[in-house]
This record gives sequence, structure tokens and C-alpha cells, in this order.
Amino acid sequence: MVVQAPEQLLNLDLKQFSGRTSPSELNALVDLLRPSLRRVIAVFNGKGGQGKTSVTTHVAGLLAEAEQDKAERGLDAGRVLVLEMDSQGNTLLDLGVKGHPLNDNGESLAMALQYGTDPKIIRDVRPFLDVIPSGVELEQLPVQMVALVNKRGRAAWLSLAVMLAKLAHIYRWIVIDCPPVTREPQELALGAARWVLTPVSTGDQASVDGLGGVAHRFQSTEDLNPDLELLGAVLFGFTHRYRTDRITGEKRPVGLWVETRRRLEQLLQEAGSDAPVFDAVIRSAETVAVRCRDRGQLTFEVGEATDGIKWWQKARGESGTVLPTDRAEAVGGDYESLTVEVVKRITEIEREEEEAAV
Repeated sequence: MVVQAPEQLLNLDLKQFSGRTSPSELNALVDLLRPSLRRVIAVFNGKGGQGKTSVTTHVAGLLAEAEQDKAERGLDAGRVLVLEMDSQGNTLLDLGVKGHPLNDNGESLAMALQYGTDPKIIRDVRPFLDVIPSGVELEQLPVQMVALVNKRGRAAWLSLAVMLAKLAHIYRWIVIDCPPVTREPQELALGAARWVLTPVSTGDQASVDGLGGVAHRFQSTEDLNPDLELLGAVLFGFTHRYRTDRITGEKRPVGLWVETRRRLEQLLQEAGSDAPVFDAVIRSAETVAVRCRDRGQLTFEVGEATDGIKWWQKARGESGTVLPTDRAEAVGGDYESLTVEVVKRITEIEREEEEAAV
């Protein structure tokens, strides 16, 4: 659902806020922003190497494919925006646009956060998919935020939310790739997002504890984003292993991914969260990942099957299967399954909230 930006939002300038801004004024700003940011997803884990960029680009790419399909069938279609808050800029590598002439390594993004200017947008990196470039120019963001907080007070942490809210009437989905360590871009992203999707890799304690880092950041941004909610956790980079029962012939999953799922579900339950650990598991395929990044393509693009149904057709309840013929297609199928679950959970919660509001 695309929300038309009200004139009051389009004319919003954070320069009117300062350290003396009252809580009621800050709450009014939050209330103005939140309706436009209902479909902003932050991909975040407090530990590095968890697959955040790969999950970001694949989910965004698949959402854009679905919007393209809608347009081809004459239905209302929106666009998808990808934004990376990490100075590494690997989303541009995944999408094959690192050398694009509009890639300013995050300079316009940093300026937009500081001064409220418009960021550069690389349009149509795929049909219906746009990206705001990032890179080394974001390395100074922590220093810049110190100065901005001194001027704008707590409202400074909503600078990304304001920027995206002004763009949200163009985009049906916005997906943010968050850095694992640096606090400032994390808090900016969580101040803007409605949902947090958390990839968890390897299954070691540090990886699982990264989910705790997410909870800590939730608490630090609660007053600026009361709508923020954990969408779910996704197992990333695990080997799909099964054992066949000799008597019944039934196959059941075994191995580290099963143990990690159990630990994550227990952690979420103890935290009082009803967020799921998604059924989809992104399998380990380092060679495929390297090959795809070298080609600037996503896994489902490298190994797209010619037969079978697409993920959005499966989500509509149509029968059939996509027939993978190599490992890239298999990994792409994992991302398709994840995207089905992500869209289903968001739309179900949106439906429940709309019914409750009547």
C-alpha cells in the first residue's frame, strides 16, 4: 500500500527543532512520520558476517519482481527502494551498479541526513527497483551526528525517517541494510523502520547474541519509533541436512540449523516476542555468493529456472514448483521462500491492525 505524502510532511524541515524541543513537539513529529513508513524493513543484526546485505538485496529484488509482475497484469504496482547505511557499499556490488555514474559513495546520503537535501537515487537498477548509493562518505556519519544532535536534539535521530517519509509515496517497499557495529547509522535506520528482519548465521553464541543487540537498539529508539517491531529471524548460511527414518522413510532436518532454530525460538519466547524464526533457511553456498557478486547478479537471476511458478504465484496459492537445476537456483529458491513468508507476515499484521481500527 502506497501512502500519499501530505503537504505538511513534504514541507517538513528539521531545522525547526532544537535541544529545547518539548516532548509533545517531538511526539507530534513522530506521529506525522509513522503512517508513511509502514513498509520500511531494516535488515539488522548486532554482529558482522550474518548475511545482512545478501538478505537485503535479494528480498528487495524479489519484491521488485513481484511489482513488475503486477504491472504486466495491469494491476496497481509500486516501486522498491534499497538503502545501505554501511560505508562498505556492498549492496551496489550485489546489484552490479558499483561503477554507475550516479554512485557518489554515499555523499548525497550524508548531505541529506545533515541538511535535509534530496539524496541521489540510481533508478531502475532492476525493473521497479531503485537504490540510494552509499560508501566511504558515510564513515564520518558518527561525527556528523554529534554536531546534528547538538543542534536538533533528539529530533536529529529522525533525519533518515524524514528523508524516507518524503520518498515513501513513490515506493511500496523500502529495505535498509544496517551496519553491524556502528551505533549512529543503526539508530537512524531503526528510527525510520517499521520492521526489523534479523539474519543469524553460523549458530555460535556470538551470532545468536547478535539478536540481543537488536533488542538493545529497540530500547534506545523506543520514544522515536513506537511502531518498531521484530518481523522475524532468518537462518542464513546453513547446510541443509536431513536424515531418513529407515522404517517410515520420513525425512527430518538434522544438524546445526535445527539446534540454532531451537535456541532462537527460546530466546524470542523469553523476550516475550511473537516474532517467528522463519521456516526458510538460506543455505550455505559461498562459491555461489562469490560468483553472483562478481557478476553483479542475484542468485535467482543467475540460475533462474525456465519452468515452474514464481514466488509470488506460490504466495497466491497457485500450485506447481520451481525446478532448480544448479546451486544458484537452489539458493534463489531459499530467498523466494523467505520473501513469501515476509510478505505474508506483514500483510497479515496490516490486516489485523486495519480490522482493529474499524
